[in-house]
Amino acid sequence: MKRPVITMNIIKEDIGYSAHTLIQGKFIGTEGDDFEDLKTNILEVVNLSFKDQHFTYQMEDIVIKRDLII
Repeated sequence: MKRPVITMNIIKEDIGYSAHTLIQGKFIGTEGDDFEDLKTNILEVVNLSFKDQHFTYQMEDIVIKRDLII
């Protein structure tokens, strides 16, 4: 199976940021206090979500779609 392309939708919340996507029927979501914290959390949740398929992602492999200007 080919490793899927991950596009995370980023939203600025009242406090911090959130990110979510739906891929292969899986909802993947996380949040962070600041943008750097969010990127760390995105990488962790994506890699945990695809661990059973033995896919590993780096941050540069994940497309960030901003729903706002960060």
